[in-house]
Amino acid sequence: MHGHDLKLLIPAALNTTYLNAGTLGPTPSTALAAAAAGELEWVQAGPGQDVHYLDARAKVRSFARRLEGAMPGGVVSMTQNNSESLLRVLWGLPWHSGDEIVITDHEHDAVILSLSALMRQFDVRVRVASVNGAQSLVDEVARLLNPKTRLVVMSHVSYLTGWELPVAKVADLIRSYPQCRLLVDGAQALGNIVVEPGRLGVDYYCFCGHKWMMAPAGWAALWVRSDRREELGVRWPEKPRSLDPRVLEKGPLLEYSDGGDDLEYGTRCWPRISGWSVTWDYFEEEGFLRNAQYQRRLADDAREALGGIKSLRVINPPEGLASTALMAVACHSLGSGLFEWLLKQGVVVKPQRLVQGIRVSWAAFNTVEDIESLVNACRKI
Repeated sequence: MHGHDLKLLIPAALNTTYLNAGTLGPTPSTALAAAAAGELEWVQAGPGQDVHYLDARAKVRSFARRLEGAMPGGVVSMTQNNSESLLRVLWGLPWHSGDEIVITDHEHDAVILSLSALMRQFDVRVRVASVNGAQSLVDEVARLLNPKTRLVVMSHVSYLTGWELPVAKVADLIRSYPQCRLLVDGAQALGNIVVEPGRLGVDYYCFCGHKWMMAPAGWAALWVRSDRREELGVRWPEKPRSLDPRVLEKGPLLEYSDGGDDLEYGTRCWPRISGWSVTWDYFEEEGFLRNAQYQRRLADDAREALGGIKSLRVINPPEGLASTALMAVACHSLGSGLFEWLLKQGVVVKPQRLVQGIRVSWAAFNTVEDIESLVNACRKI
């Protein structure tokens, strides 16, 4: 059920030409209804009832195990957004004075701002590799890696251009540095391309449900390779039946869960996870690969059509990097102001000031008619 059939369930996609799932995917009414029903039951029952609360949380754990089944080799902790997942790792690793972190020049603000805070707290240094091509990126990371490198942070799909970065090749490099770990920001990956953290060889992988997967906002996840869990100092110990603060005078609590709930802190609206469960059903039934191929075909057709408009420049990937259903387009006359122009034409995209243009996301509910709407609007510039 791609294109028109799915679009019928998404009010935003019927009211506009919606091409911004890379920011927030418009949620199908079925998923919203499931989330709303869960929240209504939560409110009516009184969410503070212990049995009801624990049952709702157990459903979150059940969904997390479902994700683990699709991403073998690690455990999944449910978070509220991708930035929270990043912070769990960045502030959980044991930093030492002089440690170094390698990133790319295509990282999202969430990575940059989080690392800035980390640098203020610890004496660590950040080094940046340029994304000019697959092999050149791998070569530059290889040049930057040294015995002081504690972590490499990179996107799976660039939020800036939509290019798929060579994560597996970087993971191969890191194996020669046993003290180094690989943290991958997969915010633009899940639902856009096929995601298999274990096969990629990463240590930590962040992903969310509210973009390409069209789940309600408020749920994301962190995949942690099974043998890397104990390295994170921010894990939450299991709570004994009776917990007296004085127990800490004897030392830390040392019992931890076997599941990913050791990184799920505090109270949240647990029933809302049902919305993501519904959209996950869709992707599983349709097939993640088949869905990615459908979206990619739309993006390729749009690239070809937009390439014929003189005032625009489609930013295609350099040698060795693959394009995805996320694409960037520069506009010589309007720059990122192309966003406002298109919005007046009923076409929703994202302004991308760093490329002097826009970012366009092709999702499962988009159609060839959406390509025509975008192209026709751009021809009026």
